[in-house]
Amino acid sequence: MNREEIKGMKGIRGIRGIRGIRGIKGKEELGNREERREGREKRRIIMVMMMVMMVMGCNSGGRDPEKVFLSEMVNLGKGFLDVFVSFGDMVEGTLGIKAETKKSEIGKYFSDIEKTMNSVKSKLNAVVAENGDYPKVKEAVEQFISGILDKIAEGAKLAASGATDGVSIGEVVKSNEGISVDAASVNALVKGIKGIVDLVIDKGDGQADKTKPADADKKDIGKLFGAKNSDANGGAEDKHVAAASASIGAVSGADILKAIAGANADANKDGKVSEAKDAAALALAKGTANANEDQIKESAKKDAIMAAGIALRAMAKDGKFIVKDAAANNTEADAAKGVAASAVTKVLNTLIIAIRNSVDSGLKKINEVVATVKQEDKSIKATASVQ
Repeated sequence: MNREEIKGMKGIRGIRGIRGIRGIKGKEELGNREERREGREKRRIIMVMMMVMMVMGCNSGGRDPEKVFLSEMVNLGKGFLDVFVSFGDMVEGTLGIKAETKKSEIGKYFSDIEKTMNSVKSKLNAVVAENGDYPKVKEAVEQFISGILDKIAEGAKLAASGATDGVSIGEVVKSNEGISVDAASVNALVKGIKGIVDLVIDKGDGQADKTKPADADKKDIGKLFGAKNSDANGGAEDKHVAAASASIGAVSGADILKAIAGANADANKDGKVSEAKDAAALALAKGTANANEDQIKESAKKDAIMAAGIALRAMAKDGKFIVKDAAANNTEADAAKGVAASAVTKVLNTLIIAIRNSVDSGLKKINEVVATVKQEDKSIKATASVQ
C-alpha cells in the first residue's frame, strides 16, 4: 500500500495502491461443506476492511472533511501571512530622491508600485485557488483586489506614463529660455496620483496655508514657474526660493497630495502664473513679457498648492524651474534644485506609506474573515468532491 508524499502542511492527499484484496474466493464458491472455511474468509475480509478503514481514517486527510477543512484553514492563514510579509519586502526599498534624480526614475517608481500590486493580486488568487472553495474568503479577496489593488495599480500606471523625461527633477534655467511644460505629462500625473490619493489618503488639506513671509516674496514664488521672459534676470531670487522652501516645509505630504488630487488635470498649457488657480495650472505656467503676470494670486497662493505645483513640475516632462542665475553652484540655483527634491520626496514618501497601510489593512481584514469561516461554509460543490 503506497502513500503519496506528505508535503508541508497541506496534509496527506490520499492513499494510492489499494488495488483490492486478492486471493479471496467469493461466497458462491463455498458450499455447506466449507462453512468453517467461509467463516475464516469472512473474518479475514472484515479484518482487512477494518485495517483499510483505519489507515484511511488516520492518514487520508483528503477523505476526511474535517481534516481537509482544518488543513485548508491553516494553509489559507499561512498563505495570507506569506503574502503580507512579501508585500512588506516589496515596498521596503525607498527611492533616495535627490535634485539629480531623473524624472524617468520617478516614473519607474510608480511602475514598481503597479507591479507590486499585481504581484500581491496573483499571490492572493493562488492562495485561494489552492486551499478549497470558501465563498466568504473568495468574496473578501475579490473585493480587496477590485477595490484596492486594481485601483492603486491603475493610478500608478497612469502616473508613471507622465514621468518619462531623462532630465533631472531639479533642472533650472533662466527666464529667457521659453520653457513649456508637457501638458499630457501633467495630466497623467494628476489623474494617476488622484486615483491613488482618493483611495488611501484620508487626512490632508489641499488648501493648507501656514507661512507668513513678506507678501511680495510669497507672490513671487511664481517666478519659479513663469518669470517675465523679456528679462533674462527675471527668474526667482534667493528670497523667493526660500519662501518656496518654507511653504513645502510648513505643510504635510498629505496636504500636497490633496492639492494635486484637487487640481484640474486639463489645465491650460502655457497659461499665466497670475491666472493659475491650482497646482496643475502652476506647473504648466509660462512666462510672459508683461510685468506682474509672474505673481501668484490669492486663489493659488496657498502653501499646499504651491508645493504641489513644484512637485508636479519637477516630475513632469520638460518641467524646469526658472531662477535669476542658473550657473552651477549659484545660491538660488542650488536652492531651487533642493526645493524640487524636497517637494517630490514628501509626495512619494507619504504616498507609499499610505499605500502600504491600505494594503496591510486589507490583508488583515481578509485574515479576520478566514478566522470566522466554518466547515459548513465550504461550497456544496467543493464539499461533494471531498466526500
